[in-house]
Amino acid sequence: MLRITKIEPEPFHTLGYRTAGPKGKPIHVQLPFHRAEAEGLPSSVQALVLTSDLQGRETGPQNRLLGCALADELVALHNKGIIPRPNLIALCGDLYEYPDCHKRGGTGPVDEVFFALGGVCDQVVGVLGNHDELARRDTVHAPNISILDGTRDSVLGLRIGGLSGIIGDPKRHLRRSEDDFLKRLESLTSKSPNLLLLHQGPDDPELSRRGDPSVRLSLETGYAGLTVFGHTRWHGYPLITLGSGQVLNVDGRVIIVTPSDVESSPNR
Repeated sequence: MLRITKIEPEPFHTLGYRTAGPKGKPIHVQLPFHRAEAEGLPSSVQALVLTSDLQGRETGPQNRLLGCALADELVALHNKGIIPRPNLIALCGDLYEYPDCHKRGGTGPVDEVFFALGGVCDQVVGVLGNHDELARRDTVHAPNISILDGTRDSVLGLRIGGLSGIIGDPKRHLRRSEDDFLKRLESLTSKSPNLLLLHQGPDDPELSRRGDPSVRLSLETGYAGLTVFGHTRWHGYPLITLGSGQVLNVDGRVIIVTPSDVESSPNR
């Protein structure tokens, strides 16, 4: 069973970027990086990177999507001995931002993020958010990229399920009716994957944190693994227990997970 045992509340690193702000004006913000530990990681995964909602552009002149800048940052942190080399990177959607950051909620192609991150680790697995598109047919056929939507894959010894999109009007981009979304979700959880990737996740009524109540009920009663999601930002500690499982909100943050049974060392 894959289970998070520890998350350091304070980030060990941040990456500055631009994103759309109020009234069409870009703002400068920071992407925090947190360390975490987990039980149940296979020996092939000594560093698992979890992140979502990288809706921004790098501050440099190339103006790449934030996810591409993240790939370079992970390499730099590894080269400095600060983190292990990532084996697996898991993405939970919403990776696009307009080039001029003129408006929140832009929808566009995110292929370059998957390819950039795929170039710095063994495998990338992810789901698409409701603001993501794929422009290239070869993205879903790349040898070390797995994009899931109501499907499962075995990746580096982990059984991973994923469901793209959100609950909403099916006529709109990457939205499904509640019945359809829950049916697909429960089809995945019935197969007991080690890791479940969603874009839209549960709410947390105890702390009044946003999410979907029907997703919470489904996970609470039908899944004992680790669910990772984004879409709505949770302030404070991002991990809660739900039923027999755990849910982890990675909206706007990077969490680097290493095995909890290995002595702490930057290059483990």
